[in-house]
Amino acid sequence: MATFEETSIGFKSIFQKTYNDTNAEAKVLATEVKSNDLSEKYAWLGNFPNMKEWIGERDVKALSNFGYALDNKLFEASVTVPNLHIEYDKVGLYKPAIEQMAQNAKLFGSELVADVLINGHVNLCYDGKAFFADDHAMGLDTYDNKAPGVLNSENIIAGRTFMQSIKNTGGKTMRIAPNLIVCGPANLANVITALGKEYKAGGETNTTYKMMDYLILPEIEGLEWFMLDTSKPLKPFILQIAKDGIFESSNDDKFMKDHALFGTKSFMNAGYGLWQLAFKFSGEVA
Repeated sequence: MATFEETSIGFKSIFQKTYNDTNAEAKVLATEVKSNDLSEKYAWLGNFPNMKEWIGERDVKALSNFGYALDNKLFEASVTVPNLHIEYDKVGLYKPAIEQMAQNAKLFGSELVADVLINGHVNLCYDGKAFFADDHAMGLDTYDNKAPGVLNSENIIAGRTFMQSIKNTGGKTMRIAPNLIVCGPANLANVITALGKEYKAGGETNTTYKMMDYLILPEIEGLEWFMLDTSKPLKPFILQIAKDGIFESSNDDKFMKDHALFGTKSFMNAGYGLWQLAFKFSGEVA
């Protein structure tokens, strides 16, 4: 007969292996930040002085305190296993459930990032504006990082050209290099046509063939699509992690309910990095 302790060790091993083997989209979309508190403040967002020739003393810039803060939230998933199944070593029946729990835990960060991406037209970023807004101020310039437009080669070129034109508060180029299109399943055929086909239907060369990669997020239900620069140390989104995928078990309910509890928890949240690294197209004809 198996014991609760033996079963817990076995389940934890199954959970950890599946968790480690699961690839998550958040790794591509978001900068992972380790958190050691209930909340973290990103006062440095938007403060990136350029290099310049050193003449005389250093030209020290006073950094603006934008005060963007992100609170960690607690999440969990749990299952029950009858103690009789443990005692008679029937735990193999629960292996797929533990594996699915681990996979869901690993992918949950991607769900959080997808949520902030989709709601970027209403959620605020570091400058107090919606992440996708028409009035982001940089020095004397104002930028609009959203527009109408279907997913096609012409709009990819237009979005890429605009993003590469963005300058910082000092009037210097930010050297933005859009490298990823993110869309939902409804745009799969369009993104394959725009990026995966060397020639257009009429035989002319497709100027955006293999210009950048694409990522399909199932959480995006409509035709909206996004152009991102994920090549930099700071990505468009932040995945703040205090605890992630912690496996826990308890047999405290054995006497009253005769079942054991197995679960996972995470203490984390997702938020916004730089709006300059993201552009939203509505998916509608301009």
